[in-house]
Amino acid sequence: MRAYAAPYPKDVWGPRRARIIAVGLALIFTVIVGRSAYVAFNGPDRSAVPVAAVEAVRRADIVDRRGELLATTVEGTSLAVDPSAIWDSRDVVAGIRTVFPDLREDALTAMMADKKRQFAWVKRGLDEEQIKALKELGVEGLMFVSEPQRRYPGGSLAGHVLGYTSIDGDGLEGIERVYDDRLKQGGEALQLTLDASVQFVVEEELTRAFADFDMKGGAGIVIDAHTGAVRAIASWPQIDPRLRGEEGDDARTNRALNARMELGSIYKPLTVAAALEAGALQTADTFDVSKPVKIGAVTVRDQHPLARVSGKTATAEDILAESSNIGTALIAQRMGVDQQKAFLGKVGLLAGHGGEGPQWASPLIPQRWDETAMATVAYGHGISVSPLAFAMTYAPFANGGEYVPPAFLEPVDPDKVKRSRVMSKRTADAVLGMMRTTVTQGSGKLANANGYEVAGKTGTAEKPTPDGYDPDRNITSFAAVFPASRPQFVVLVVLDEAQPRTGEQRTAAYTAASIAGKVIVRAAPLLDVQPVLEATATRGIAPVARTSGEADAQ
Repeated sequence: MRAYAAPYPKDVWGPRRARIIAVGLALIFTVIVGRSAYVAFNGPDRSAVPVAAVEAVRRADIVDRRGELLATTVEGTSLAVDPSAIWDSRDVVAGIRTVFPDLREDALTAMMADKKRQFAWVKRGLDEEQIKALKELGVEGLMFVSEPQRRYPGGSLAGHVLGYTSIDGDGLEGIERVYDDRLKQGGEALQLTLDASVQFVVEEELTRAFADFDMKGGAGIVIDAHTGAVRAIASWPQIDPRLRGEEGDDARTNRALNARMELGSIYKPLTVAAALEAGALQTADTFDVSKPVKIGAVTVRDQHPLARVSGKTATAEDILAESSNIGTALIAQRMGVDQQKAFLGKVGLLAGHGGEGPQWASPLIPQRWDETAMATVAYGHGISVSPLAFAMTYAPFANGGEYVPPAFLEPVDPDKVKRSRVMSKRTADAVLGMMRTTVTQGSGKLANANGYEVAGKTGTAEKPTPDGYDPDRNITSFAAVFPASRPQFVVLVVLDEAQPRTGEQRTAAYTAASIAGKVIVRAAPLLDVQPVLEATATRGIAPVARTSGEADAQ
């Protein structure tokens, strides 16, 4: 039988190619499955996460002067999705919104629809309950990513001064922003001069003030007058750093640093000190305060008679104790415009803070500083400054006449504090004695914290509007030094539109003075200030007998 040759040569490589292709496909499938399983259980590769989402170095902690933790960084968990791994986005979206109902359905749906993406953030910073609820959903495509997250153990404590970071760990406000570069380097904690216990007292008393006075806002400050160390600085309403400013613009405003206010009669001790330093005033000089006085274009009046004054004349001590606008304007007139401006410049009220640490708002000063401005500035109108800027002006009364800038970071070396002499020790002591009388016998009686020798001054200022000053809207304040016989601390309380709920007057004598007294009596033991018998007060200044029927003043 004839054999026929095969029409084509035998294909010996066909089976081999098929096996190679099959093995290759199997390897690719294995890699894909393995990678999917890894991502499902461990989250995406860090290379797939945006660089901003992960900090290479753990952000440093922030602590108070005693080491109490105020801000820290912990390893937290955030939620992401892999849209390419989601078959039915409707179930995933619906499930996520049962845990986070505030997330928009249309935005989530659009995110899931992009099948080219393998990673997208859904919610950063989950708590344990949210993680548990998400895992119980049983839907595909969810990823739990471990990343550093900023935490504030005290909640709203010192919220304004601490500030907050972005979700990616960048400082946005407060200390977190001012010292952002330092904190990003990690390492040792950033230690503040704040005392968390004193800060708590100030914030709690401001909150109680709202309950008593129905106020719009407030600020409270405690300063070590010898070093400038800020022991407490609070703004009300409080903010919670964890909310990253979601409370709204009014709450976000740090009133202690960034609000500019006309603070009223707490300027009067500065006017007296400036005149004493200029040689234009002696402590025994007297002034006729019986009738209004015209200075420049303004007629200066007192809203009440001076109960301490016998006859028509008043000393500088009487003028401060009874908060006489007339007397203060007459003292300023003796001194003159140039010397007034020079003194206020020395104590830091005519410029912003250019030193280290948080900055305060630049002041609003009279465009034309003539005799009219001189008279009104003398008793705290026509010039707007931040509460912190003003608080620093009382430090010279407590430390013998030297201005010191505020300090926010420990350690504070007293030998390295930048000091500038703004008044003599004699002037500082004399005005401090007058302010002590203001508390014991004048308008500041409600601030008289027994045992702590408070010396201070009340201030009530009508708020300016485009149509002039509004008599129904006040800024009330009380500035103090304590203890008067061995002064160490400055306290300032400022209340914005504090309206007593029980019908008392809206002056500082009833509002800010009472809050300042409560702050001092609670904060003094925390600052290691020992109470003394009142008979030992106050630095050689003889008390002035109180006249019956004495009226409370501004």
